[in-house]
Amino acid sequence: MTQFSGIWVPLVTPFAADGAVDLAALRRLAQELSRHVHGLVVCGSTGEALALDDAEQLAALDAVLDAVPGFPVVMGLGGPYLPRLHARLAALRGRPLAGLLVPPPYYVRPSQAAIATYFRDLADRAACPLIAYNVPYRTGVAMEFATFETIARHPNIQAVKDCGGDPALTLDLLTGTPLQVLAGEDGNLLTTLCAGGSGAIAASAHLYPEQFAAVYRAVKEQQLDRARSGFMRLWPLIRLLFAEPNPAGVKAALALRGLADARVRAPMTPASPDLRARLAALLERMDAEAP
Repeated sequence: MTQFSGIWVPLVTPFAADGAVDLAALRRLAQELSRHVHGLVVCGSTGEALALDDAEQLAALDAVLDAVPGFPVVMGLGGPYLPRLHARLAALRGRPLAGLLVPPPYYVRPSQAAIATYFRDLADRAACPLIAYNVPYRTGVAMEFATFETIARHPNIQAVKDCGGDPALTLDLLTGTPLQVLAGEDGNLLTTLCAGGSGAIAASAHLYPEQFAAVYRAVKEQQLDRARSGFMRLWPLIRLLFAEPNPAGVKAALALRGLADARVRAPMTPASPDLRARLAALLERMDAEAP
């Protein structure tokens, strides 16, 4: 079984002034983050995957794989049109992926039985394990516990990114399935880890990734006071980064750090001047207070 543990960062996709994907900036960002975290995700929600065409998505993936050879990388995959997903799985087969991050088919709001069939179909065809991405506020449908019980029987479905917003479901997943549970809501990082979760896929870990990793280590070492104080230092940043639709805040913060441009691709809009100013003040304060 692949170990989906620790802090994973769902990478933003930087854009150049002409609107093209800035592959050089993406490589630099991947290299910097890989020094501190346990894995990277390409073309997830934070990566604006739905605003990229197929060629751009593959180019982004290849840039990251080239930048951090041997480092665990997960690729986002999703949509309601199965023939396209089958073709994408074939294209990905030769690439050294740790896994695929897959939500239920969005917009069509399938039944729970249809969701289970969808995951089993993709898992049968995939050359690497699937992470089920339960994110009802994006897909329009919430995965129920019985559905997780069903798909967890497939040997190629090994983890869940838990954005369901239901603490009871999180505990049911931890106690009632063999799936590795990764917090998908950054604010649930500490509670999920303390309950036995394996890690987190956290967009806010683009900033201060070493501090996010320290929270994970502290929980694993049963140093809960240290984990709690570390997370509380990060909480104001987590709140502020999501004050406007993701990834506008993350990109604005990265731009303030000189790590990537703040541009997003339409229909997204960049962070407001107010949010940029608030982020600048918070980052300055956090730098001054860094442990």
